[in-house]
Amino acid sequence: MMHTLATTEPVGDRGPSPVETPSTQHRHALGQPDELDEPDELDEPNADDQRAHLDPADRLALQRDHDQAAEIGSAVLQLVRVYTSIRARVTSGPDGDLSPLFLLVKLAHYGPSRASDLAEQMCADPSTVSRQVSSLVKAGLVERRADPDDGRASILVPTGLGVHRVRDYERRRGATVLPVVGDWSAEDRDDLLRLLRKYTAGVEERRDAIVSIMLQTTDSPLHHDRPSHGPSQHWKEGH
Repeated sequence: MMHTLATTEPVGDRGPSPVETPSTQHRHALGQPDELDEPDELDEPNADDQRAHLDPADRLALQRDHDQAAEIGSAVLQLVRVYTSIRARVTSGPDGDLSPLFLLVKLAHYGPSRASDLAEQMCADPSTVSRQVSSLVKAGLVERRADPDDGRASILVPTGLGVHRVRDYERRRGATVLPVVGDWSAEDRDDLLRLLRKYTAGVEERRDAIVSIMLQTTDSPLHHDRPSHGPSQHWKEGH
C-alpha cells in the first residue's frame, strides 16, 4: 500500500486566496467575517417584450403557449420536408409537374375565374399564373371564354378533359394518403381532417401577420431569453 505524506503549511505563511478581493483582504485584516453573497436577481423580461407587464404565472403560461406553437410549427415543417423529398423522387408520370395541375384543381373548385383573380386567391405572381394558364390551354385542359361581365376580359374554364384530369388527380391523391391513415379509426381521421382544415383556414386568414413575423429579425427579446435547446431551436433547425 502506498502512503502519501500530507504536508502542512502555516496559515500565516499563505498569501491571499486567488479569489479574494482587496475588500475581503481588508476585512480579514480587521478580523471581520466574510460577507454572505447575495443571490443574483432573476432576469426580468425586456420592456419591449409583450410579457413584461405580466405576472410570473401569466408569463409562464404564455411561454408554454409559445413552446407548444413552436412544436406545432416544427411538426408542420417536418411534414412539408417529407413531402418535398417525396416530390423530388417523382420527376415523371402524371404528377411530374404539379404547378399547372394545382392551378387547374383550384380553378375547378373556384369555378370560372379570371387569371388575375386566381393569382390573388393563390397569392401567386400573376406572370407565373399566366404562364401556367398558357400551358393548360395548350394541353386542352382549360379554355378561355369571354367574361359575361366585361367583354374586354376573358375567364378561364376547365374543359371536359380538364375536369377528368382533376378527378383522376384527386383519386390518386387519396390513394397516396390511404396507406398512412388506412388503419386509423374513423374518429381520428375526422379529427385530422377537421384540424387540418381549421389550421389551413387560420393560416390563410392571418397570412399578412405571418409574413410580418417571418420578416422580423431574430433580435427580439423572445429569441434572447429562450433556451437554445428548446422547441424554438427545433423550429430553427427544422427537426
